[in-house]
Amino acid sequence: MLILKEPATTILMIFSIAFFGYLLGRIKICGISLSTSAVFLVGLVFGHFGAEIPASVQMTGMAIFMASVGLSAGSSFLERMKKNGIAYFIICMCTGITGSVLCLALIWGAKIEMPVAIGMMTGAFTSSPGFAAAKEAVSASADAMTRVAAGYGIMYPFGALFKVLFVQAIPKFLHADMEYERSLIAMKPVIKVSESGKEPIDIAPMGFFALVTAIATGMLLGSIVIPIPGFGQFSLGMTGGPLIMGLLLGHLGHIGPVSLKLNTSVINPLKEIGLILFFAGAGAEGGKSLVQILATYGVVLPLLGLLLIFVPFFLGFLISRKVLKLPLLNGLGAMTASMTCTPSLAALIQTAGTDDVVAAYATTYPIAMINMVVLVQLLARIAG
Repeated sequence: MLILKEPATTILMIFSIAFFGYLLGRIKICGISLSTSAVFLVGLVFGHFGAEIPASVQMTGMAIFMASVGLSAGSSFLERMKKNGIAYFIICMCTGITGSVLCLALIWGAKIEMPVAIGMMTGAFTSSPGFAAAKEAVSASADAMTRVAAGYGIMYPFGALFKVLFVQAIPKFLHADMEYERSLIAMKPVIKVSESGKEPIDIAPMGFFALVTAIATGMLLGSIVIPIPGFGQFSLGMTGGPLIMGLLLGHLGHIGPVSLKLNTSVINPLKEIGLILFFAGAGAEGGKSLVQILATYGVVLPLLGLLLIFVPFFLGFLISRKVLKLPLLNGLGAMTASMTCTPSLAALIQTAGTDDVVAAYATTYPIAMINMVVLVQLLARIAG
């Protein structure tokens, strides 16, 4: 007799999703594959059939992933921000404003209810802070909050999936020389030593002290809520906090005699473990209501919603290439952040073959979150 208690059931679900996800991720069509992101897609199926994974598992995975990439990219972060920060800001504003204009077009032209349309926009942008701000903007009506959630739920899987495919397809479509593209964004990391001139001390094996410090302080930073008068509130959240702290600690390299460097040999395994936990949890969560929402609103709604994904992404990418003249990988890194899509960042890192793309993402990400929080509040007021 097989008896699975709750912890065993959760573990079984996580690694069963990962098992089938890796198999699916190996399938290539025209040289493009979902890779680790396929775990998210399989999670949707498991979630539809009732699989449940605690939210804490999902966010633990996200914290591990974001802190790891932050620590690995932190040594050159400030230099990149000084070089391209304004360009990243422009990209972020272009995608956000374009998405807002399209959202208004869906409300006024396609006659989609305002709460549903705004929810669709935040789902297309895979923006959790935007989703929270949208619910707050219509909080006077419980029914409107439900409709915001419906719009978000139906577009989030499409938003994540299509952007994961885009960042892989674009370099192939352009026949990009990835070795050359990596050289354009490569910066030599700065080697930090303690003030005494001695090599920093590793408190934990493999530099894990840096990882746990980045996650712990990142959780605290992400929990700080900043009021925006007239537009709700803003916080970095459990995604942005560990990323920013990872970048900061990676930039410092040490505090006094204590090393804050994560051993390069464990960075990729840590990122992969983090992604398994995050994708499995996020997929199972999204799969619960996906079919129900499609049955309620029909296929026309997500088809219209695809405009909220395609148009801002490609317009922002064209601006990055033709106007701002950014290198391919810098532009794609900023684009994934402007639409706050962590799954596509993971796919971009794998496609690029380097963590250097994280700097563009991390520079744009806080701007994108603030931008989305403000825009959804404005949309609610304009279209309400």
